[in-house]
This record gives sequence, C-alpha cells and structure tokens, in this order.
Amino acid sequence: QLLEDTKLAYSIANDVYTDAELITQMAQQEAQAQDDRIYARQISTDHPLEYEAPPPYTEKLRQDFIDDEITSRLAAMLTADDSLHEDTTSEANPSVSSTQCQAKALSHLSREQFECCACRGDFRLASVKKLKCGHLYCLDCIKRVVMRATVEHDLVYMPPRCCGTPITRSLIVSSVTAEELEEFELTEKEKDTREKTYCANSDCRRFVAPTHIISGQATCPRCKHKTCSTCKNNYHKDDCPADLDLRATLDLGQKKRWQRCFSCRALVEIDWGCNHMTCRCGAQFCYQCGIEWRGCQCTLWEEQNLYRRAEQVVDRAAGGYIPPHLRQQRLNEVQEELRDNDECNHYGRKKFSMITEGAPRRGFRCEMCNARHRNFILRCKSCQLDVCADCRRNRV
Repeated sequence: QLLEDTKLAYSIANDVYTDAELITQMAQQEAQAQDDRIYARQISTDHPLEYEAPPPYTEKLRQDFIDDEITSRLAAMLTADDSLHEDTTSEANPSVSSTQCQAKALSHLSREQFECCACRGDFRLASVKKLKCGHLYCLDCIKRVVMRATVEHDLVYMPPRCCGTPITRSLIVSSVTAEELEEFELTEKEKDTREKTYCANSDCRRFVAPTHIISGQATCPRCKHKTCSTCKNNYHKDDCPADLDLRATLDLGQKKRWQRCFSCRALVEIDWGCNHMTCRCGAQFCYQCGIEWRGCQCTLWEEQNLYRRAEQVVDRAAGGYIPPHLRQQRLNEVQEELRDNDECNHYGRKKFSMITEGAPRRGFRCEMCNARHRNFILRCKSCQLDVCADCRRNRV
C-alpha cells in the first residue's frame, strides 16, 4: 500500500504544475475507489455493521488536496527518504500505515531547507516557489523576475520566464501586490504595442497605452501631460514643429550609421554581431535597413562586424599571445562557425558551458546585460555568446 501511495504522490509531483485540477480529480477517484474496495471487503465479513462507509470527498478536501507545493514536496520526501520505506512488518509489531509515513514526511518538510536558484539562500517550504522547469525561487527572487521588465524598463524580460518557459499567470498574480500587478499589466501592453508612445514630460517618460490616445493626442494617466503620438514631442494642434536637438542627434546618427527602432524610435548603435537587433522595447528589426525582422532580404552579417566578433571570440579564448598565423587560421574558422549558427536560439540545458578560468581583471562580462561576474560565465557552445546565470534563465 505504501508503494502505491508513493507512486501516486510521485506522479502528482511531476504533473500537478501543468494540470493540477485534472490530476486532483484522478487521484481523488482512485483514492475513493480504494476506500470503496476496502469497505466492500469489510462488509463481506460476519460483522458488517461494525464498519462505517468511507466518507465522500468534500470541497474542502478537494481544496486541501490541490495544494501543489505540499504535494510535490511530500512526494519528494516519500521517494527520497529510505527510512520511510523500511519494512516494519513483523509478527510482533503491526505495519506502519501510509498515513503515518506521510505524517513523518510532512514533519521532515517543516524542517527542510530549500535553496533558491537565484540568490542561493536557504528557505522553508512556505517561502519557495517551484517553476515548470524545476527551478526553485524564494518569494523575493520570483517577484524580481516577474517585475524585472517593469523596474528596469527593458522589455526583453517579457514575458517573465525561466529556461524559456513563461511563468504561469497564477504564480505571477500571487507573487506581486495589486499595485505591482497593475504596473506589470501596463508593461505587458507596452510589449504588445507595435508603435509605442511615451510621455513627453522628461520627469515622467511613462508609456501611454493606446486607450489613452485620441486623435493623435496621448494623455499620460500619471502626470496628465499631453504628447503628440506622431512626433512623440509635446502635443501641438498644427504640424509637428522642428525639434533642433532631435534633428542634430538624428544627423549624428546618420553619419555614424546608427539605426532607429521602428517601434519606439530609439537610436541603436551596433557594437558587434549580426544585423538581427533586439531593442530594449522588445522589438526586433534589421540593423541594415530598419525594417521589422524577417521583413527584408538584407544579409545577416556585415563583414566588418563578423570579423570583429570573430576577433572577440578568438582573443577571449586565447587569453594571451597567439602566433599571427595561428590566430588568422582560428579567425577564419570562427567566422565560418558564426555563419553556420546565425540563428542560434540558445535553447536546451546542454547548450551552455560553464567557464570558470581565464576571467579578465574586472571579471567575466555578460554580453546581454553587461554585468560583471567573478566566479563564472555561461558560454553558448554554438554561437559563443557569454551570458550570466540570470540572463540564461530569464532572458535568452
């Protein structure tokens, strides 16, 4: 019986996050059927009236049973603790019931410490959340992941995700306050809006949703400032006036071959890499022509950027002097590798290697968020991209 209970608990632990209600119903039906079989055997004895029929499952029991955090941890304890599976049956002593074993497991759980994958702190069961990918987050860190796009004004973190799998809506709602949820939902709208308008008030710069734009006049719900949704400057009734500062910046950008994001109109400068650009607003476009990504026939690489990226990869791996002829040979090889992996999506746990040696004086640099890290960096085996653990889980 204990083995059957353990199998059931283990199955629930694996599936409860994806189909909790269905698994709950199936488990309830199985448990009810088991009670019915026991009751049937009992009433077949000479004294059937001594036994009571099994109680029906009530709504309260259903709600208690669906607690996925407790269920999954209970299953883990039942399958991991050998002491819970020892055969205690003997002629002198009755066997330990599965209920007693589960109670013992729950006692373990109340003292168990779980490590947050982000901050590496240890927390009690009630203070951690498990995502579909299997990673555990403490309450503060899961809120940070959910609110990162909103707080940092960087829409590449939308939707909130870990290992490429979006965080469920129910977990998002339970992780933030009502005010934070309102800000989060506004950031969702910002992500989904193709042509974005931001408040022209330099002290505000809040995103103005399309529902607040009427006849080209965008009214900021926070500061009530009015913005022209066409030129993105202060609202005006006549044609858009000339903005001398903006004009000077655009002229400089044209000379330096900067590109403008089609969605938020921000200026973007390429440092290295291919022409596939991702703006902070989340829009993807071709750096060569500025058109939304996959909407043009431009080449993926410009030769000078490809060569510059190959130099970065080769010199980074060498860590010091390398003979010129060997360096040139390696440069040619890396350029071909980069061309072959032009659309690397970085998916899969085995796509990255952990690099712990050869760090520069200031530490390893994440090529996505530019943060510096002393201990290690994760390097994509296909395209050689260096990322930190946070960007690996929540951004790529």
